[in-house]
Amino acid sequence: MFISSNDKMLLIKIMILYSMISYFIFPIIGLYIKKNKDGITHGMILGTIVSIFLWFKYGSKMIQLK
Repeated sequence: MFISSNDKMLLIKIMILYSMISYFIFPIIGLYIKKNKDGITHGMILGTIVSIFLWFKYGSKMIQLK
């Protein structure tokens, strides 16, 4: 399988966005809601679920394999 250079850059941008969602944005939201480390853990879990959903719904359709 081959991925074009444009799709490689797009894939990198998508993965950076998903990592930000999973490991920064949702854990910070969880911390503000629960005010302890359990909030961070729940935020990471929810962020990972959201990232997986976004990948299957939108991200995988943006990349073309040849």
